[in-house]
Amino acid sequence: MQPDLDNLKNRIRESRDLVDRVINKLPGYSGYVDKGEMYEADRVIRSFLADQISSYKKDVAALMAGKTKKGELEILDDLDSINTVLERVFKKVKFAEYGTSSSFSKVKVNQADFDKILEYDWRMIATAEELKPVIDKLKTAAADTAGSMVEEVKSQIEDFEKAFEDRKHVILEVI
Repeated sequence: MQPDLDNLKNRIRESRDLVDRVINKLPGYSGYVDKGEMYEADRVIRSFLADQISSYKKDVAALMAGKTKKGELEILDDLDSINTVLERVFKKVKFAEYGTSSSFSKVKVNQADFDKILEYDWRMIATAEELKPVIDKLKTAAADTAGSMVEEVKSQIEDFEKAFEDRKHVILEVI
């Protein structure tokens, strides 16, 4: 699904209160407001991604608890390795520097560049959402097939991690 960036930008602009709209007419102030919006968009997207990954971690932890209750202990190490990868990715997403606070602070970023970052972030959200069905499939898998699925799940999580790390390159291209 392709994001409607114009609609998103219009909603952000419309959400400004009257004082912001009046002040925005002052020379030089609009750039300050735009950078604030970029920072806020970055923060919201990263928070959303971190929440998604956290929910996947909870799903895997619940699956581990269920397997323990059933006495299916042979898969616990594999599930724990998935949880470890999810934890690593969660920390990267949650605690990485915000793009605008470091990279954009002294740089003039035009709208096309900002759109490029938003489009990449939209793909990041879609990639994170693709993890859900794979983890759900793992949750419903029989004990004998779950072990073979672990590498597939870890691979998809690591693909998301690489895409998130590549996000820095997109930001650096813009600045």
